[in-house]
Amino acid sequence: MTTCNAQLEVTQPTYGDYARAASLLWGPAGELAAAEFARLNRELFAGSIPPVPVMIGLTAFGHCIGLTRTADWLAAPRITLAPELFNGNHRTRGGPRMVADVLVHEMVHAALRFRGEDSAHNAAPWCRLITELSPGLAGREISARPVRTRRIPNPARESDPAAPKTKVARVADPGCMPQKALARWPHSIRPDDWYAGDAPIRVPTC
Repeated sequence: MTTCNAQLEVTQPTYGDYARAASLLWGPAGELAAAEFARLNRELFAGSIPPVPVMIGLTAFGHCIGLTRTADWLAAPRITLAPELFNGNHRTRGGPRMVADVLVHEMVHAALRFRGEDSAHNAAPWCRLITELSPGLAGREISARPVRTRRIPNPARESDPAAPKTKVARVADPGCMPQKALARWPHSIRPDDWYAGDAPIRVPTC
């Protein structure tokens, strides 16, 4: 019996590897996702985000249109984009601009995780990075800080003098984005008609 001791040479996937896989699996939709990842990485992140797989399919939580996951068996974060970003549906307009905005949102999560920083929407690293990126992405500056619980004047006191003078609420600092807007960036800083006019891109849903 001859024993084979051949050793497999395993290399880290490249941007090209992921782009070819995306094209093979999802056709034009996969090609768009891979091309947009490369463009956004180059233009906004100075090419600092290592290659990561960008998947098209159902996310782990049905209401999400994009998701970045990190697991013990993954060498890098994995981005998943929902099919309706391409096809469109009753609540989401599909097309290249929608794909790009959800993708850059997920790339912020990935970039922070590669750096070992907190990528939660209401965390300081998230606020810092979207503040840095917004001028280049949307041509406008924003003010983003974590939203904290604080005491504010109680509106109920206007009609009820017995009501407490203050109440506890989560309120953004003056001039800063509210928490919901932090979580919806960059959609929250786009004009209402930003996604209008884009043609949907067909992608299989299963």
